[in-house]
Amino acid sequence: MPTTRLPTHWQQSRHLPLLVGLCTAALAMLLAWVVIDISHTKARTEIVARAQSHLLEIRDRLDRQLQSTLSVPETVAAFVAAQGHMPPEIFASVVGRLLESQRNIRNLALAPDNVITDIYPRLGNEKALGLRYLDNPQQRGAVERAIQTRRTVVAGPIQLVQGGLGIVSRTPVFLVGVPGAAVVAEPRYWGIVSLAVNADTLFADVGLNTEQAGFQVAARGLDALGAQGAVFVGRASLFDEKPVTLDVPLPGGGSWILGAVPVGGWKAAGSAPALVVMLSYVFALLLGLLSAWLVRAHQQVLALASHDRLTGLPNRRLFEDRLSQAVLAAHRDRRAGALLLVDLDGFKAVNDSMGHGSGDQVLVRVGQRLAGLARANDTAARLGGDEFALVLNAVSSPQAAMEVAQRIIQDMVAPIGLDNGEHVRVGVSIGVAVFQGDAAEALPALIDRADQALYASKRAGKGQATLAAPAELHTYATQPMNGPTSR
Repeated sequence: MPTTRLPTHWQQSRHLPLLVGLCTAALAMLLAWVVIDISHTKARTEIVARAQSHLLEIRDRLDRQLQSTLSVPETVAAFVAAQGHMPPEIFASVVGRLLESQRNIRNLALAPDNVITDIYPRLGNEKALGLRYLDNPQQRGAVERAIQTRRTVVAGPIQLVQGGLGIVSRTPVFLVGVPGAAVVAEPRYWGIVSLAVNADTLFADVGLNTEQAGFQVAARGLDALGAQGAVFVGRASLFDEKPVTLDVPLPGGGSWILGAVPVGGWKAAGSAPALVVMLSYVFALLLGLLSAWLVRAHQQVLALASHDRLTGLPNRRLFEDRLSQAVLAAHRDRRAGALLLVDLDGFKAVNDSMGHGSGDQVLVRVGQRLAGLARANDTAARLGGDEFALVLNAVSSPQAAMEVAQRIIQDMVAPIGLDNGEHVRVGVSIGVAVFQGDAAEALPALIDRADQALYASKRAGKGQATLAAPAELHTYATQPMNGPTSR
């Protein structure tokens, strides 16, 4: 069986499948990246929303706890404001009842003139008695703010004098009137009702100091300083990881800032699984390879449909198209071209004596030599069997076309080497037909003239080139006709 050879035209464009494959793979990878990025962005947006919702839940629980807890000092402050004082026995009784359902309250103290004189429970809190708030730098600011605003001020968490970490509220007491006494025009400042809340149990109750719902949470704003305050719950570095944040306003002004990041950080949050990403890019590469293969197959089909499978030269179909273009170009540019029909001499003897395999090798070598004699704009073709053709796109004269025919004859007489090491000799006979530029000659007429000239060369003894007579006027047509004449 003859070996299929890819035509030169196809070989010169072999980079096209690679280019198409690379472009397809790149576009597929870009599309995969866009889809993955959109998926990641969507997932991260959902995670941010869940983090925000989680912080809102913590803040709501914290607000409820603070409101419930702060109702205790507000009640005591109202009693003192109404009575002008609170005897120790009443203080212990009332506060004891109020704290029964408040497990987070550590103690409650009375500080007339900003000095603690009574505290409940007294056991374990004796160190706080006699504390002067205005002499304590850590607590002075909150007390002064409470007095100025006449509102409860929450501060902390702070290290308590009696030990431990607490959240402290300062509720100022102003006497508006004492039973049995004249009403004063301007309320008189009495002192402070101070409440200490166990920060650890409070934060545990609201879920602030634990990892929940896949998030790490931290809080900053020590002493209600908001974003300017230190971190008092969680990792301090969490606020350097672009957390979702939420402001927690505190009574009396100031705030805490809650922050949340996914467990494992944002880099892993919402990312597509590594296997999915890998498979997406592998699919993109396979798509690129498939595109390259399809382009190559398409090129091969087109090339084999218009080229001879054995020699790789243009076949009869492409030859007729190229000849038609050359005739029209000669007519348009008013110049001459030439058609050379080349037929092998002695080829049948090679086929009969050495087999069709050797004959095919001879045809390939002849095609290579003929293509080597063709110029860039010329067309060397195999018409079938041992018949070849050469279309000279432009010639200066009929003599120039004959000179090309003589070079072909001389080149073909050289021995042809076969794959088995043997050498054979064949000759060629050539018919030359020149087409002038005055009118576009019909293809059948042009090919018939060259064919008749080829017959004349054969009759003259072979190894000859014969120039066909000029075309008669009646053989011209304004449009080329399809198909050569058969012989």
